[in-house]
Amino acid sequence: MKLTDNPLLAEEIYRNRNDYFSKNNIDLKTVVSAGIIHGNNVVMVGNNDKGKVISGADGLITNEKNSFLSVTAADCLPIFLFEPEKEIVGMIHAGWKSLEKDILANAVEKIKILDGKPENILAGIGPAICQKHYEVGPEVTKKFQPIWTSEVQNGKIFLDLKKIAQLQLLELGFRKENIEISPECTFKLPEKYFSARRDKQGEIEAMIALIGMKSFRNDKNLSI
Repeated sequence: MKLTDNPLLAEEIYRNRNDYFSKNNIDLKTVVSAGIIHGNNVVMVGNNDKGKVISGADGLITNEKNSFLSVTAADCLPIFLFEPEKEIVGMIHAGWKSLEKDILANAVEKIKILDGKPENILAGIGPAICQKHYEVGPEVTKKFQPIWTSEVQNGKIFLDLKKIAQLQLLELGFRKENIEISPECTFKLPEKYFSARRDKQGEIEAMIALIGMKSFRNDKNLSI
């Protein structure tokens, strides 16, 4: 997967990612990236996938230590999953298309294959565009229930992606107290986040979200 056709921008992206990973003592070769197609495919990955981009995937799951899962986002939801009992992590990219196609249910099914339980999973919904700035057409909001995940102002419809993700997780058996939602809006904070809707550039700039489990001697730690 090419990040961009612009060689100068590609070099800058690579340098920025490498700097970020280095500061967190993570080798770039241990990172597995989702290709991002706004679909519902969630892939279980292992040590053999380190350093790869998994084409056709918007979600990744692993129970391997020292394998780090990453997605990019620039308004869509980065969703972090951790099942502490079975030591399973997941990293999901979710816009309205992926949520409508049940990407979270697919992620949970993969975690169940590894003997994880929904009621044990900790979920973090990261910074993303807020409802106030996420205008959609009526054909989009009709895809989601209950209807209060959207609101109408001056004839315009605004969708709450974070609320939709929370409701879907609850329906999948997550405990409400195990779901943490970032209040920050990528659209409203240009000094901190990229936003596809706000910036409207030909070359989309995006943040990277990362999760993994590090092994330190006999200790096992979660890195987000």
